[in-house]
Amino acid sequence: MNEALRYPPLTEKLKSLSFLTLLRFFGPGAIIASVTIGSGETVFASRGGALFGYTLLWCFIGGGLMKFVQVYTASRYITLTGEHPIERWKYLPGPHGWAVWSLTIISIVCFPLWLSGLPKMLGSLMVWIFKMDSNTLWGDPRVWGTLIVCVAISLTFVQSYKALETTQTLIVSLLLASILVAVFAIQPDWVAAFLGAVIPTKPSYEDWVYASYPAISSRSAWIELGTYLGAIGGGTQDYFGYLGMLREKGWGLLTNKNHAGPEGVNLAEDEDNIKVGRRWLIAPFTDAAVSFSCVVLFTIAFMVLGAAILHPQHIVPDGLQLLSVQAEFLTSLHPKLIYLYQIGVFMAFFGTIFAAYELYTRTTYECLRPIIPRIRDVPITKLRPWVVGYCAIGGLVIMWMGGNPVQIVTPAAIFGGVLTCGLWCFLMIWTDRKYLPRALQMSKTLLILNLISGAFLTIWGIRGIYDYLYNILIG
Repeated sequence: MNEALRYPPLTEKLKSLSFLTLLRFFGPGAIIASVTIGSGETVFASRGGALFGYTLLWCFIGGGLMKFVQVYTASRYITLTGEHPIERWKYLPGPHGWAVWSLTIISIVCFPLWLSGLPKMLGSLMVWIFKMDSNTLWGDPRVWGTLIVCVAISLTFVQSYKALETTQTLIVSLLLASILVAVFAIQPDWVAAFLGAVIPTKPSYEDWVYASYPAISSRSAWIELGTYLGAIGGGTQDYFGYLGMLREKGWGLLTNKNHAGPEGVNLAEDEDNIKVGRRWLIAPFTDAAVSFSCVVLFTIAFMVLGAAILHPQHIVPDGLQLLSVQAEFLTSLHPKLIYLYQIGVFMAFFGTIFAAYELYTRTTYECLRPIIPRIRDVPITKLRPWVVGYCAIGGLVIMWMGGNPVQIVTPAAIFGGVLTCGLWCFLMIWTDRKYLPRALQMSKTLLILNLISGAFLTIWGIRGIYDYLYNILIG
């Protein structure tokens, strides 16, 4: 066995542990937050509030917290070992690499689905902003979506990781501030919001939904909510890449590039090394905690706004009006704030699309390394054109084929954002208990949270898939 690895000395930031110092660890998490805020919160949280009022707030908050647990358990493992947890999953009992292949295929199939639905949503926003005639070329959201994709791809090849991280942090901060101001200004029913957050309720449509929105009511409420859960906080197609981005930070053993065999990474287990390793976990915990705090705050804000403003009027973001009806969140305060809404939502959506190309490149790289050994020696810059090309061409083809953007992203949300997230939690428990020294394994509390998260997301994913396939085959 190779010589036991020791953790590098702690940085001054980790030694001081002041609040402002801790916030400096927020970096890769900003990209995850921004990638999900564009669709998850802006569209689906407000749509959920419009359809169901405050009643399902518990599920949105719980979903965000469960995905935090999912991501943190994986980021703590890669920080402690320097090894992506997917490297261990190829050693699961059964055919060699079956779990890695399964998750890789699902994740890669999800790429163009998200990158077709999102540009089309943003394209519809541009048509609304510029008041384009739908009968003209520029009145077609797909034309705008195509232009947006071209710009995002161009920036992907010229921007640096640091620039991406800084840009996304700024976008997240500005949009969060403006939306939170709007929430408190409209004075929603806080009692109803509190009850909706703590009392679990089954999803069900009200009578007016059946009368006014037959296309929505024809979808099972489980599929509708499954789509929300998959969009909010992201999914495995995002998280594999997020873990890869952590390598840029160099926390703990993230600089270790040695490939471990079936036995796993050999860590020195003396008290001093264990103590240093645990201290390094503050960095990934802070990054993930701040990221998902932003996600949950956005989720609460947009769902409360949807419940307070759109639900009483029986208005639901749908079709090509997925983003325009939410303008009332700010225009109810002052008409001129429509411009702030338009700029903020454009930034959020474009940031989502812009960051997704880089994130999906890293997801592909991390997923293929365990099952195609020669990928380890290929620079990520050589892989990027292939992944970006696949995402762009696949996304544009799907977008131009037509269809409701929500319908387009539904299978990606349920499979990649719910079911596989639940399975990920169970896989992390196996990885943690089998390959980490006892002193560095997750606590009982974190273990229980993983079990709860895994069970909830897996069961909900199976139910959502069943209803989705039933609707296709029978409906």
